[in-house]
Amino acid sequence: MQEQIDEDDQNLRELRNEWGEDVYKAVTKALLEINEVNASGRYAVPEIWNLKEERRSSMKEIIQYLIKQLKTHKRKRKRH
Repeated sequence: MQEQIDEDDQNLRELRNEWGEDVYKAVTKALLEINEVNASGRYAVPEIWNLKEERRSSMKEIIQYLIKQLKTHKRKRKRH
């Protein structure tokens, strides 16, 4: 089941008219992502983001990053 945006929503029409298509697309994309992550509450949930690829980071990427940071920290600690 996938949620769809109501194109006839008054607020979204006003947003599109006042701010343009780019802002409208950004807002509708954000609404869909909020519902995908937390449909029950529609409140924002923090996520780790891959900025280079403009997408959510996978758990594998997160763990690899943490291990890399830990190894770097250990090397710096040994030098002091």
